[in-house]
Amino acid sequence: MNLKYNFLSLIFLIFLSSCNSDSSEVQPPQNVIEDPVSAFLVFPENHTECNEGTVVNETQSKVTFLWNASEHTDSYELVLTNKETVEISNFDLIDNSHEITLERGTSYEWYVISKSQESQETAKSETYQFFNAAPGIVNHVPFSAEAITPENNSIFTAISGNVTLKWEATDIDNDIKDYEVFFGVNKEELENKGVQSVSNLEVDVVSGTTYYWMIKTNDEKNNTSTSELFSFTIN
Repeated sequence: MNLKYNFLSLIFLIFLSSCNSDSSEVQPPQNVIEDPVSAFLVFPENHTECNEGTVVNETQSKVTFLWNASEHTDSYELVLTNKETVEISNFDLIDNSHEITLERGTSYEWYVISKSQESQETAKSETYQFFNAAPGIVNHVPFSAEAITPENNSIFTAISGNVTLKWEATDIDNDIKDYEVFFGVNKEELENKGVQSVSNLEVDVVSGTTYYWMIKTNDEKNNTSTSELFSFTIN
């Protein structure tokens, strides 16, 4: 009887030892793919007049764009838009700086896309606007307005069937006079909601509908700028 008991106990101990050994096996490390992180733009700064750079001639100057190197990033795409001609230029880069020849006396906007060879994801920086200085310019075109609320391409909750559009615009000369608001459900035929002296406007909305809007900014010298087309959907 004791022999049988000892034999069963031995089998049980071997079984336990086998289980413990299996559970304690070290698993091989998994390869973790890190997505790139968005870059922080350094120069030209946002909503400023760019006086730095090398003058090429009366109409052009060279400006060096600079941003902080971002984590998990192998390359960058710098996207530059001439705000007057709406011409877009793309630059594929390895370094976090690049010199570009610009038109003087012209407004631009730019942003950087961070990319990685190990990830299909990309990361977009903020978008900055600046004015490339030129001699003889005594008054500047306002920078195009930016949507604050609702955020662009967002899903938004209305209050009692109303939404307050809020935007922000700046001018180097600090002489913004007023705004014209264009709003509607057909982005090809937006309704002019009239001239506004403040940077907000309450509009009526319907649940489940997508709305489009844009802002025209006017200054005291009759310079104007028009924002991009914003949109939001009421849930």
